[in-house]
Amino acid sequence: QQQQQQQQQHNQPITLPPPNIDTVTQRKSASTSADNQLSQQQPLLLNTNQPQPPSSLPPLRKWMIMGPHEWGFCNNSNQPKPPRSHYDHVTKTLVLNMDHYCPWMFNVVGYFNYRYFFNFLLYVFIGMIYGLLVTLRPFMAIQSSNYYTQIKKGRATTGQPIHQFDYVPIPSERTAVAFSFMLCASIGIAVLSLLGFHIYLLFTGQTTVEFHGNCANRRRARKQRKKWKNPYDMGWKQNFKQVYGDGNPFLAILIPSNREPQYLPVPVPGKDGKRPSVQNISHQPVNTV
Repeated sequence: QQQQQQQQQHNQPITLPPPNIDTVTQRKSASTSADNQLSQQQPLLLNTNQPQPPSSLPPLRKWMIMGPHEWGFCNNSNQPKPPRSHYDHVTKTLVLNMDHYCPWMFNVVGYFNYRYFFNFLLYVFIGMIYGLLVTLRPFMAIQSSNYYTQIKKGRATTGQPIHQFDYVPIPSERTAVAFSFMLCASIGIAVLSLLGFHIYLLFTGQTTVEFHGNCANRRRARKQRKKWKNPYDMGWKQNFKQVYGDGNPFLAILIPSNREPQYLPVPVPGKDGKRPSVQNISHQPVNTV
């Protein structure tokens, strides 16, 4: 009988006592007050546990709330992540000051080659302007009266069109002139828009990745009635030196060189922000004993 009673008690379903409503309310209010205190201390942080409406602000990335000198850890490359560095999924590397992957350069644009990419845009734009200036007058003369007069006179004298007016193409040159003009114009407009955007990034101390992050932080701060400032913006003069160094700015832009950046990619004022010269570093063997 005792065994039967024990089996009956074992087979009975377990019923938990109902929750205490007062206790649940107190815990919820305590959690809400803690979240409010956290939002007051760090106004730019969002509570990711609460569901956001579809029209809310962009998601907050981990690197967007880190300090300008704060290191992280990259799970993709399994190594420490310096400030302003991001993982490039094309080259499978962790890139310092990553801007974007450029298919024209067949490489990712970052700290050591951003100056080359900026000069590349500038040189291409200058080349397109030169092409426009060369083909502008012949292109405008295609539909002019001199174009048809030249054809008539050429056929009347030699039986085929010949050049009789300056900068007026013949029919066999018409397609090449029109194609060259439209190609230079289209590529020049596209490169100019990209060059103008990177001129803005250069003088404000941003990369393309940081630009989108700063825009999100600025909108989030505006919604909270606060102001957001880019932590890497050191003024337009110092921002220019961060990329081109202390030399002559015109020579630094127009004359190509293989020198490395002089300044660290973090906002360190004064001489402490400069990198040690590669020539002054003595490569001595390290005693591992």
